[in-house]
Amino acid sequence: MEHTVKKSKANRIAMRFTAVVFLIVGACSFYTLMSGEKRAGRVIFMFLCAGCLIYGFYLFAHTLKAQAYDITYVFGDTLLTLRLHRGEKVYSYGDITNLSYIVPNENMDYGVVQIYIGKEQYVIPFMGNSNVGEALYGMLKIKKDEAAVKKDK
Repeated sequence: MEHTVKKSKANRIAMRFTAVVFLIVGACSFYTLMSGEKRAGRVIFMFLCAGCLIYGFYLFAHTLKAQAYDITYVFGDTLLTLRLHRGEKVYSYGDITNLSYIVPNENMDYGVVQIYIGKEQYVIPFMGNSNVGEALYGMLKIKKDEAAVKKDK
């Protein structure tokens, strides 16, 4: 089975623009702080500048992660293959550390499968196809349990 999760290029661009704005505001404020006279709230202002800079770097780095681009999941018999923007990753089902299925609202036909592999989190949304998402979750859970049994032997 193969499933592709599309990500919006416009969202990445907007996040990068926001990150650049935070970086510019933080850098300009920091420059103003260092070149100006001593003020009473200088330490608090310095923490705000540092917060803007750190948050700008965080947002920009977040847009460069693999989860920000389209991902194609290929569910094989023994391997899970992720076709990413910059290459391909292959995992066995035993590498999955946590697996969950989330239904945000019972009245909507929407479900989300979350797969944790090490520190990475992959989210597979199923809008209008919650039955497919639930079936995929069941299949992944069975394959994960089978891989854990094989690992123990």
